[in-house]
Amino acid sequence: MNKQFLIRSSLRDTALAISALASGAYPGKSSAWHAHCKKLVGQFKEKLTSEGFSAADIEQLSYAQCALLDEISLKYLQGHERDVWEMEPLQVHFFQSYHAGDVLCDRIEELCKSASPNLKLAEAYLSIMNLGFHGRYVLNPAEADKWRSNLRELVNISLDGVETADGQFFFSDQKGTPIKGKFHINPLWVFVCCLLLAVISYFAFGNYLDGLVQQIQIKA
Repeated sequence: MNKQFLIRSSLRDTALAISALASGAYPGKSSAWHAHCKKLVGQFKEKLTSEGFSAADIEQLSYAQCALLDEISLKYLQGHERDVWEMEPLQVHFFQSYHAGDVLCDRIEELCKSASPNLKLAEAYLSIMNLGFHGRYVLNPAEADKWRSNLRELVNISLDGVETADGQFFFSDQKGTPIKGKFHINPLWVFVCCLLLAVISYFAFGNYLDGLVQQIQIKA
């Protein structure tokens, strides 16, 4: 069996940042949050490059990450900080684009309709949607569910019988969720772990952003 690199494993830091912001870890200054998000984009590109992804795939994957971070930032940033972000979102900084909400939805639909879809893009797009990207689908949740379901089917195909880079085997449950095989999950422990992770993320990410603000102020 071939070992398989899972893109979603490289989106863990992005997921943590989104979770922290959504949980109320307000960055204080959009400049600090912007700097952190740009760092996340850079790290994601470096990881994909090291795994041998093509320049075209890296562009599409990075664009999807930027679309997600922009949407989440505009959702949770407030007042002047939100206005500042809206003037130069990540999609503009990296791709000179103001229409990621539509462009990414178009790419998702084109991928699902393709006769030979790129399964790595499917995995990434599914992860991006699960982390909170809606784009134009925000006006039509049923449409979002439709394309998410299509992506999930493609991801299930790509994970079928494949050993991942960490040596673990994955299969899909009846809901189509990739999970590690043959263990039982106690819902109470899941809740406790999620709560603990949220608390740790809140303070850790808050301290990190405070440090970024101090660095920016010193440089200024």
